[in-house]
Amino acid sequence: MAAQASSAHKFSALYQILSVREHGDDVEVRVSLQVFNHSGANVTGATISLVSSLVTPPLGPVFDWEKDEVPFTDVDLPYNAHVKTVPPPLVRIFTIPADEYAQWKAGAGPRFVIAYLNAAGEQQNLRIDTAPAF
Repeated sequence: MAAQASSAHKFSALYQILSVREHGDDVEVRVSLQVFNHSGANVTGATISLVSSLVTPPLGPVFDWEKDEVPFTDVDLPYNAHVKTVPPPLVRIFTIPADEYAQWKAGAGPRFVIAYLNAAGEQQNLRIDTAPAF
């Protein structure tokens, strides 16, 4: 059984939309994501996936387009209690439906989830709190 977050805000991220190209019903977006680990322990080998902002609360891919997108894999996130260090950004191009991108432009922004094994070997699937980087 997958574990849910026992407390909120274990991971946060700042995102930037670096470029946008419209292709009919799809939009190609290049996203930069800086992820911060507030979980209380280092995380290694994590997978970070883009999920739809149209479904609440997603803890993993629901739509076909989400399953087609390549996630960030083998991500290491040291515990960062007081954000003393700024992690390097993760950058990727995603192809999403135009209605998903419309949600982003309306203020929803991209939504990401993280999956990893905790120190006890238990699967964790958590939403990452995101905010735009300015």
